[in-house]
Amino acid sequence: MAKKLLILGGTSASLDLVKKAHELGAYVYVADDRDTGVAKEIADEKVKISTTDIEGLAAYVKEKGIDGAFCGPSEFNLRNLFKLCAKAGLPCYTTTEGWDRCANKDEFTACCRRFGVDVPEEYDVHENMTDADYAKIDFPIILKPVDGCSSIGISVCRTKEEVPAAYRKAMDASTCKRIIAERYIENGGELFGARYLVQNGEAYPYLLIDTYVADPVNRTSLISNYTFTPSKYSEYYMAEMDRNVRRMIRGMGIEYGTVFFQSLPYKGKIYFHEMGYRLSGGMIYKLTEPLMGVNDMKMMLRFALGGACVTEEEIRKIDVTCGGRVGAQLMIPLNAGTIGRIEELEEAKSEKAVTDFLQYYEVGSTVEPRFIGTLQQHFGRFTLIADSKEEIAAAAGRILDRLKIYDTNGALMNVLKFDLARPEK
Repeated sequence: MAKKLLILGGTSASLDLVKKAHELGAYVYVADDRDTGVAKEIADEKVKISTTDIEGLAAYVKEKGIDGAFCGPSEFNLRNLFKLCAKAGLPCYTTTEGWDRCANKDEFTACCRRFGVDVPEEYDVHENMTDADYAKIDFPIILKPVDGCSSIGISVCRTKEEVPAAYRKAMDASTCKRIIAERYIENGGELFGARYLVQNGEAYPYLLIDTYVADPVNRTSLISNYTFTPSKYSEYYMAEMDRNVRRMIRGMGIEYGTVFFQSLPYKGKIYFHEMGYRLSGGMIYKLTEPLMGVNDMKMMLRFALGGACVTEEEIRKIDVTCGGRVGAQLMIPLNAGTIGRIEELEEAKSEKAVTDFLQYYEVGSTVEPRFIGTLQQHFGRFTLIADSKEEIAAAAGRILDRLKIYDTNGALMNVLKFDLARPEK
């Protein structure tokens, strides 16, 4: 008899979850407060219950004999998921308390220091800053909400005059009304990411990746524009940092699931500044599955239905070198405006190296000004797999040359194009 799975949220963020759950042989229910949605349309049953209605969802789980529940990377729905699983007695990879330990940037920074993991210098920034307070700060700095996500509420300040507005922006984006201020590391907008699978408290590194932000010069779009694996920092990371990071994961009480760390390479070191304890919004399994046969979404769904999170066979498949092959994701950021027409998208998708394309906006969709600098600025995400970084770069270059997205006034919206020479610098 098929296992029954309840997925919270019927938007496109749940679409792949439903598809993968069906591949695993599950009978899938999708719930939220709407009558329909792209994920609901392919579910076995639509459920019109708000994801915040924990009592109602728990009663539905009992009524239908549902075996497990899960959701995509949305922090809003994740918090509802943890409450539902606790209430209904369903398997869950963590609890609200476990999630909070990882999501709180203050606690994360303290944990890094405790286990010998480098982090950027922090500063005390508050509402009533004096000249004496500012004198203690080595600009530029980056301000962000302690509990933020999706690049919302983040600002880079080069002078003290920019701090008050950045402080208010970060506070407005923070639910707990706390911010963190760190030294902004000037490294050309380059990030390093490390991802781990965790089974019974044992952590296994499975992806080391380089990421480049869209606009490192003007800093209006501190969002990812291009990612590449394996990282050029892999050898250093595995030799100098991996052991302490695995100790830290265990020390944080993480027993199951997938975790990722975002960090800044600078002058021979790597400085951690954030972690996530969830599936990636970038759908990183679209890289790892073709490169090494490892899919963290499949693992998390399997665990939600009462199975093992990570199997011995999957552990044996892990290869941070990707077996000599390479993978990349190319994001297409847009200017604000309403999309009037899209040219040569099908031609771009037909590139040999392209294995997947996820489109967020259609003709008629509006990219609001407030989306600039957040992940909602992206038109779509190309995943590319090839035998060499030169082959990947050539394919990405052709996509950038061909794809044209215009607003309703005829102005080009995808003007912020990635410089493919940056990974070689």
